[in-house]
Amino acid sequence: MSETIHERLVQVIKREKMSVAAFERALNVGRNSISTSLRKKAAITHDVIQKIAEHFPHYSIEWLILGEKSEKTIEIQRLSAEVFRIFEAWKADRDKISLQK
Repeated sequence: MSETIHERLVQVIKREKMSVAAFERALNVGRNSISTSLRKKAAITHDVIQKIAEHFPHYSIEWLILGEKSEKTIEIQRLSAEVFRIFEAWKADRDKISLQK
């Protein structure tokens, strides 16, 4: 049996090392909106999916909705995004130091 969107959403939340409540806050969606959808296996709204795409762009929406990309591909994308964020932070720190000189 293939994974459901609910199972993939739980994977995203776990990979981000967040609780469901923290994930809801990060997306700025209603309290218990995602937890209720997960618990009742109810529809995930397009608003929630759109906010996941905006806040966590390293996850493929195709994978989240349809399960079309492998977990390995998703992990590579997540790590690539993390490396990029670290690099950008390093550049910002480097620029601050050079401005202070």
